[in-house]
Amino acid sequence: MIDKTELGALFGGLRASVTIANEDFLITFMNDRACTFYAEDGGAELVGKNLLDCHNAEQAAVIRDAYTRYRAGDLTPTRYHRAQNGDSAPESIVHIPLIVEGMFRGIAELIWNERADLVFVAADAD
Repeated sequence: MIDKTELGALFGGLRASVTIANEDFLITFMNDRACTFYAEDGGAELVGKNLLDCHNAEQAAVIRDAYTRYRAGDLTPTRYHRAQNGDSAPESIVHIPLIVEGMFRGIAELIWNERADLVFVAADAD
């Protein structure tokens, strides 16, 4: 896998929650936004835990199915939306297979909110 420092540099400024899990479902990396997003569930302490344990049964089944497809060679990312309570826009979730030297090595899970004010930041006025 890629060095955690390099992952931090790659995903640190991304306005999405990024969690990386290896081929055995173990969480190996979370960017700062993911740690904040999952703060109530343990935040950074989730690194080293099983990704499936962090999801309900329905979401865990989606992840298991994705791993099965990725291991079989279908590398199509898994995308879905999750409705939010209140006035928040739905979250978009994508699982991207991680391939290292031709072998499936896990997934990157990206989660972001579709509200434009959370995605686009206005430039500071000079």
